Amino acid sequence: MQTAPASLSSLSKFTQAASLFDPADSLLPFTVEGVLAGWMKRSFAEHLENWPEHFAVRSRGVGLLGHFETAEHRSAALVEVVEELASAGVIRGWRGELVTVAESFYAPPLFHIERAASRYFGLTVYASHLNGLTWRDQALHMWIAQRADNKAIDPGKLDNLAAGRIARGYSPLQTLIKEAGEEAGLSAELAKTALSTGATRCKYLVDEGLHQEIMFVHDVMLPADFTPTNQDGEVARFTCHPITEMLSMLENPAQFTVDAALVIIDCLIRHGYISSNQDDYLDLIHAIRP
Repeated sequence: MQTAPASLSSLSKFTQAASLFDPADSLLPFTVEGVLAGWMKRSFAEHLENWPEHFAVRSRGVGLLGHFETAEHRSAALVEVVEELASAGVIRGWRGELVTVAESFYAPPLFHIERAASRYFGLTVYASHLNGLTWRDQALHMWIAQRADNKAIDPGKLDNLAAGRIARGYSPLQTLIKEAGEEAGLSAELAKTALSTGATRCKYLVDEGLHQEIMFVHDVMLPADFTPTNQDGEVARFTCHPITEMLSMLENPAQFTVDAALVIIDCLIRHGYISSNQDDYLDLIHAIRP
């Protein structure tokens, strides 16, 4: 097995920038029922002052008022706010898809909200990612997708075989099966053979506010003669690379989506292509793991 060079300082810098941003330095905390639910820019918080019956907007943070008794009541209140802000052009990129916000993935929901609003409120969202692996010429290879040029986020960038945000009511496995079929043409039976291998995280500043995401990671071993076929128009093409080439490709992480690069780094660590011989091995692991 070919392993990484002795120093991966550039990779460490990338993972730290992609995963370890401290929002307390520049953003306002957003609390719901005593739970830190997200972070937002002051400029966005100012828009919420138009709903004093919903929010307490202070210099040190924003809170959703406590008279909303259930997740459904909170969700209904937020629908009004988010739809009006979208109509005014404050929130962009409407998806028509709800995501669930909770203290942790397995905790009871605090509320459900339009996916496009997640970065503005700095909410933690969740996704399922799939590494497509195969053996060719006695060497392990990885399938890489290139996103279509018309994608709203990260057009043309390199991505995992399949990936998608976990919408309200979906599990990581259900999301994986759905996205693998739509993006890469995997049958449900083949997608179900994927192994759940852990999770990675990213947290970084964006124009809207904060991107904060936890990715459930899966590996699927594909037949050598299998070729992914996109079904939903979101992927321009697929290419298959020896996994030993992935480190050199990651020398330019900007060609990948941030989340895909982190998922690939995690895969390289788990399969021994980034080993404990590297002096920043623990730094990499600390940065990407939730």
